[in-house]
Amino acid sequence: MNIDLLIKMTNEIGEFFAGVEVNDPQAAARDVANHLRRDWEPRRRAQMLKYYEERQGAGLTELAKNAVGLLYAASQAPPAAATTPPAVPAKGAGA
Repeated sequence: MNIDLLIKMTNEIGEFFAGVEVNDPQAAARDVANHLRRDWEPRRRAQMLKYYEERQGAGLTELAKNAVGLLYAASQAPPAAATTPPAVPAKGAGA
């Protein structure tokens, strides 16, 4: 998809959430990031993240840039290791 169109769409999504979260720009950025994560097709999202990495989000509004930055940071974080609870010895097992 054309990156200029993705930038325009991301900015428009940001404008919507800026109106919803008038007093909390961080919450608005999280809402935009969640929308992109939930509703954008993975290739479209990957294209925006690549653009963000290469151009630091040039052309995005401050809110949209913060939102894509949140997605980018999450994509760079190592996956959380699954923790397995310690084994509990069976009743009556020696010791």
